[in-house]
Amino acid sequence: MKRTAGLIAIFSFTLFVTLAFSSNKLVLAKEIGLRRVTSSYINRIGEQHQYYRFNQNTTFKYGGRKVTLPKGTIVNGEVVLGSTKKVLMSGWVGVSYALKKKLNLKEPTKEFGVYLSYSPKKYTLIKRPAYTLPYGNNILYSGGVSTFKDRAVKYYHDSSFPSNALRVTSDGYLEFYKYGHTPLGDGGLEWSYVQKPTSYVKVNYVLNKGSKKYLYFQRKLSGVKATRLSGGRYRYRLTINNLHTPYKYTGKSYDMVASFYTVGGVKYFEAPAQSNNYGSD
Repeated sequence: MKRTAGLIAIFSFTLFVTLAFSSNKLVLAKEIGLRRVTSSYINRIGEQHQYYRFNQNTTFKYGGRKVTLPKGTIVNGEVVLGSTKKVLMSGWVGVSYALKKKLNLKEPTKEFGVYLSYSPKKYTLIKRPAYTLPYGNNILYSGGVSTFKDRAVKYYHDSSFPSNALRVTSDGYLEFYKYGHTPLGDGGLEWSYVQKPTSYVKVNYVLNKGSKKYLYFQRKLSGVKATRLSGGRYRYRLTINNLHTPYKYTGKSYDMVASFYTVGGVKYFEAPAQSNNYGSD
């Protein structure tokens, strides 16, 4: 009897371990892949930026030469401690190609960083501009859920990514980029600064109403479907609609998250938490 009881105990334990291991494998299998997440999840992990407005023309050295940012320019950035003192350092939401051309930068298609001694009199912290998106780096890539999944599955193993892009700059421009020969975003959806915009316009007015953002401008923005109005400074209106249907893709050792929009009725998506899109896979 004792031997029989012992065998039953061993069998029961073995069965328990086997079922537990199988259960864990099923859980892991369910975790890999694409799934819907809630808007509250995006609110929790979404990256928000700070914006500063220049209160005066500000001259500094960049690339070995002096450049002057005009009064009223808005940059995304943060105040950090430099080697010896506080500095204003610009972030990922870049200024427009138009401004970089005006500043006669040698490579206006490339990233332009601001690194200045901080002075509250010169730079004022302001609320997030109405034309920007609530989270992420203000870059929308063309495509829907299937496009995002395809990009997420490839990750850094395959660089192919033929999406167009709409970029909202910190100083209030809309820039449309038509895909050429080089992907506009990398494996983690970070902006690659590989070409000049196909077209761009200055936003003159913004109306935020519910999930929709209405952007008004004077010139036609090629590449997007904007509504033609009567005339004046508000000749065109582009509608950006937040669908509030975010998705998350989980790989073996990385996650990628996207929020989905329509831009002029066409599907787009953006990365609300850039740092979340990296891993070690």
